[in-house]
Amino acid sequence: MQHFTRSRFTAAMVALSAVATLAAGCAGSNAVPVDGNPAFQQQMPDASAGTRVAQQNLVTDLAALKKDAKKLTTLTTISLDLSTLSAALNAERQDWQSEQSDSCSSVADDARLVAWDAETVSRDAGTLRGDLTQLQAGDVKTVSDDLTNVQNDLSALQLLGLTPQVTSSAEVAAGTYAVERAQDKMTAADSTRNATASTAGQIAESAQGWAKQHAC
Repeated sequence: MQHFTRSRFTAAMVALSAVATLAAGCAGSNAVPVDGNPAFQQQMPDASAGTRVAQQNLVTDLAALKKDAKKLTTLTTISLDLSTLSAALNAERQDWQSEQSDSCSSVADDARLVAWDAETVSRDAGTLRGDLTQLQAGDVKTVSDDLTNVQNDLSALQLLGLTPQVTSSAEVAAGTYAVERAQDKMTAADSTRNATASTAGQIAESAQGWAKQHAC
């Protein structure tokens, strides 16, 4: 998604400035009456051009904000990653429990299986970390940029002395909530990732120690 807030604001200001400049130029001492001259009227810029541009920018950016905020709140990537990570840790715990009740001839193989489980947890934790980074740089940033665009549109309208023709409070509130909720979920997910990876490493070490102590 592309953002053109600054250029849009500039376009709106330039449009109104052009109207004023041309009007002033046409009112000079050498001005010739042009009433009823269609050619001249076609050359005159529409005095409402800047208004239309500024108002349309707001409408466009509000639509983008609404769409992107909805997408952000319905993403399931992180929750799926957490489920996968949890399942991998549970598998490691089960194998570790089996090792402790197995015969001395099997503990070495059990320990290797637990170590493999720990590698799976580490790999899944890495996937989660990558998805968190991608989410922050992607969908979260997109909605944050949308919010900035809308705020800049409102500021541009205010500078032009215009009242917004559409309301923006609902979309802004939804977008702000989407970003804040995503940030909270990301923080919690990263904490879970760190804790799970640490636990997996500790279990693997315990399994190795058990195998050395209880081998035949």
